[in-house]
Amino acid sequence: MIATHGNSLRSIIMYLDKLTSQKVISLELSTGILILYIFKEGRFIRRGSPIGPQEVGVYAYTKC
Repeated sequence: MIATHGNSLRSIIMYLDKLTSQKVISLELSTGILILYIFKEGRFIRRGSPIGPQEVGVYAYTKC
């Protein structure tokens, strides 16, 4: 479990999701919402929040 402020989280998510520096700048994080990552077959897969189904809510996203 990692609990930190937004800028540190952006760096971690940039690494886990393999985002470019351009995409991470526009990354919006929801406050107080858990994000679950699973390490499978040599890579990290974001599964949303462990407190609800994947399709419910937005946990972290980049603006298009």
